Amino acid sequence: MPRPRRPRGAAAPPPNAEPADPAKLLARAREVALRYLGAAARTEAQVRARLARAELGPQADAVVAWLRDLRYLDDEAWARARARSLTAPGRLGPRAAERRLQAAGVAAPAARRAVAEALAEEGGEAARCRALAERRARGTPLGRLDPKARARLARFLLGRGFSGAVVARTLGGFSDVDLGDA
Repeated sequence: MPRPRRPRGAAAPPPNAEPADPAKLLARAREVALRYLGAAARTEAQVRARLARAELGPQADAVVAWLRDLRYLDDEAWARARARSLTAPGRLGPRAAERRLQAAGVAAPAARRAVAEALAEEGGEAARCRALAERRARGTPLGRLDPKARARLARFLLGRGFSGAVVARTLGGFSDVDLGDA
């Protein structure tokens, strides 16, 4: 009868309840971290969480320092690349992108800088808001949208993380009362 397999990512059972060798635990933690980073770039917080799931949390500081020395772990570079992806035309606005980066473990100032750099590369927030609005309007000129459709589109754009001022400029001026009536 075949031996049952342990779930993916689960920690190996302790060998005969002997005290674990610190060098072996560190080697195992490095192996888990490298395998995790081999699939995709990650943040320091994500690597720490993965090590904690593998019950290797105490080795996390040493492993993270080792990965930084090897330049395999760079939260700011990861944030810049992810911000470009998140704020690509037709995707998210700056506020939503910042929230996603922070949820992944990037510090708020670094997330803000990464998003600002990404927006500066391709026309800024207004250009991205207009691209998403036009795509969402499905060929109808934005100036010809009826008030109900314009309010619906404004709520959508605000929910995607674009600022109210940019949404108002993109869709043409409207009052807050227009949003509440729809």
